[in-house]
Amino acid sequence: MKNLYLFIFLFFVGNITAQTALTIPVIQGSGSSSAYSGSSVRTSGIVTAKYIGSGMINGFFMQDPTSDANPNTSDGIFVYTSTDNVSVGDNIQLTATVNEYSGRTQLANPTNMTILSRNNPLPVVKIIYDIYNYNLEEYEGMLVEFNQTLWVNNNSRLEAYGELELGVKRKPSPTNVAFPASSAYQALVSENSLQPLYMDDARSSNYISPIVLADANGTRRTGERVTNFQAIVDYTSGKFVIYPVQFPVPFYGNPRKATPDEAGNYNLKVCAFNLEYYLTQSFGTGYGPNDQVEANKQHTKIVEALKAIDADIYGLIEIEQGQAALAKLANALNNIAGGSKYNYVNDGGTASGSYTKVGYLYRSDRVSPYNALVNINSPSPANRKKIQAFQLNENNERFAFSLNHLKAKSGCPSSGLDADQGDGQSCFNATRVDEAKAIISSVNTNKTSKFDDEDVLVMGDMNAYAFEDPIQEFIKAGYKDMHRELRGDSAYSYVYRGEAGYLDHALATPSLAKQITFVSAFHINADEPAMFEYSGSNYQGNMYRCSDHDPVVVGIALSGSSDIDTVPSGKNVKIYPTLVTNTFTVKGAENFYIQIFSVDGVKIYENQVASSVAEYDVRTLGLSAGAYVVRVLGNGTIGRQMIIVR
Repeated sequence: MKNLYLFIFLFFVGNITAQTALTIPVIQGSGSSSAYSGSSVRTSGIVTAKYIGSGMINGFFMQDPTSDANPNTSDGIFVYTSTDNVSVGDNIQLTATVNEYSGRTQLANPTNMTILSRNNPLPVVKIIYDIYNYNLEEYEGMLVEFNQTLWVNNNSRLEAYGELELGVKRKPSPTNVAFPASSAYQALVSENSLQPLYMDDARSSNYISPIVLADANGTRRTGERVTNFQAIVDYTSGKFVIYPVQFPVPFYGNPRKATPDEAGNYNLKVCAFNLEYYLTQSFGTGYGPNDQVEANKQHTKIVEALKAIDADIYGLIEIEQGQAALAKLANALNNIAGGSKYNYVNDGGTASGSYTKVGYLYRSDRVSPYNALVNINSPSPANRKKIQAFQLNENNERFAFSLNHLKAKSGCPSSGLDADQGDGQSCFNATRVDEAKAIISSVNTNKTSKFDDEDVLVMGDMNAYAFEDPIQEFIKAGYKDMHRELRGDSAYSYVYRGEAGYLDHALATPSLAKQITFVSAFHINADEPAMFEYSGSNYQGNMYRCSDHDPVVVGIALSGSSDIDTVPSGKNVKIYPTLVTNTFTVKGAENFYIQIFSVDGVKIYENQVASSVAEYDVRTLGLSAGAYVVRVLGNGTIGRQMIIVR
C-alpha cells in the first residue's frame, strides 16, 4: 500500500511540475545537474541555434530572453529532438522531460510545442574567455559572443572529431622564449597547461566529410584567428565545447602561401629543409614511407615544395643515405626547369637501410662548391653534421654552409647526463651540446684552411629551441640567431601539441649576419593538419604538409663586405625623430621593407616602404607609449633605429 501511495504522490508531483511553467534557469539550477532530472516540465524560450540532420547532435538550443542575473544558473538549455519544426528566433513553449546526458542538462521528448512569436532578437550574452578563471558552467546551453580574438592552437582532432583547440594567443614552446628551468619558463609551462576552448562542429558522427570547420582548401591552420564570433556553449564527453552558429566560421590570418616571404636585395637564396625521412628504397621499417605508393606521394609533395622555394642551395635533412635520393630530387628539379642546372654534393656515402643523413642540392649556374666537404661524425649520430663552402659565380664571393641534424629528444635513457633533467630540454641535451661544440670547433678549424672566409651560416634541425643549451653555445661563440634578430618571438618552424617554436635554425657569424636580408620559415607544414601527409587519409598532391617541419629560407646579399650599414647613416637610410609624439619618417628607403619590433623582440608590423620619404602614424600602427626598434632592409642596407613613443 505504501508503494501505491508513493506512486500516486509522484504522479501528481510530475503533473503539477509539467503544468506549472518553470524558467530555464530554474530547470538548470546552480549545481552540475538539475534538481528536476526525470521530471516532465513546461518551459519557454527563444530558439538560438539548431543542429538537426544527418550526423548532427539532433536538437536545438533555447534561451530565456530575460536573464535572472544569477551567475550560478544558466539561461539556456538543449532540447533533444530530431523533429525540425522550429526556426532560430522563434519564441516557443513546450513540455519535455529533464535528463542528464554526458554531463549536459537537457530536455528530451518535447510535446505540446507552441510557437508564441517569430523573428525575435536573439538573447546573446557577451563574454570574455579568461584562461585564469575558466568556468563555462554558468553559460551552458547559452548563446554567447566572445568579445575578443581567439587563436587556433591545435588542429590534431579536426579530421576525426571536428574539433579545434582555441586560445587567447598563440602558445609558444616555453624554451623558445625563456631559458630552461627559469621562472619565466615555469610561468609559460603553467600558462600553456591551462584549459583551452574547444570549438566543435556539433556533429555526433566522426570523420565527417567534407570537414565542417575546414576552409575551401579542406584545411584549418594553426595560427588562424577569429574575432567577436558567436557560439553556443555545450557540455559533452566530459568537457565544455562551443558550437559556432555561423558557417563557415569567419577565421582569418595565416593563410596558405605559394612562396616564402622575402625581403631585401639579396643575390643568394639558401634553404634548410627537414624532409621527414625522404626515401627511395628500404620501405616499411617504421620510418618514412611504407611502400612505393607512399614514396611516390612523398616525392610529389617534396618536389612541389622545392620548386616553390626556388633556392640556389638546398640543405636537405632526413634524406636517405647514399646518392640516389639526392640524384632523384636533382633530376626532378631539372625536369621542371628544363636543363641540368641542379646538382648535388656527392659525399661518397652509400645507402644504408632507412637511415638518413643531411645533404646538399645546388644550382650549378648560380654557385659552385668550394673545396672539399667536411663531415663531423664525432659525437654521433654520423652523417648528420656537414660543412660545405660555396662560391657565388657572379662575384666569386664565398660562404660556408654548415648543415646539421642534432640528436633527437626521443628514446630517453633513465639515467646519466642524457636523461631528461626536467628543465624543459628533454633527453639527450648533453649530446646535443657536445654536437654544437663540435660544429663550432670544426668551423674555427676550417675557416682558413678550407673556407677561406669568415662568412658562415649554420642551419638545420637542431632539435633544440632558441633558449636551450645547444643554441646558446652558438650565441656564446658570437653567432647571431637570425630568427630572433629578424623575427623576434614570432618565429617558429614547428608546432608540437599546440606549442609553436623553431627547432630549425639559421645562425650566422657576425660578418655574414650583416649581409642577411631576410629569414623566412615557409609555413607550409607546421600549421597544417597531419591528414595531408603522404600517408594521411586526406592526401593532397601539393606541397602542404609535405613534412612536419617548415623549411627555413635565408636571403643573403653576399658581397664579402663587412661594411653594410647596421644603423641609419646620412648617406643611406634616415629614421627620425627618435622621440615620437604622433609620426616618424623613414627617408631614403623606397621599396625597402620596414619592420617594427617591441623591445622584447615581438614583431608588430612589416610592410614595403612606398616612397622615398614615408611617414608612419604610431596611432594607426597601434603603438602605445614605450620603446620600439624600427628596422629597414634593402639594397645591401640593414638600418636599425630605436624610437620612443610618448
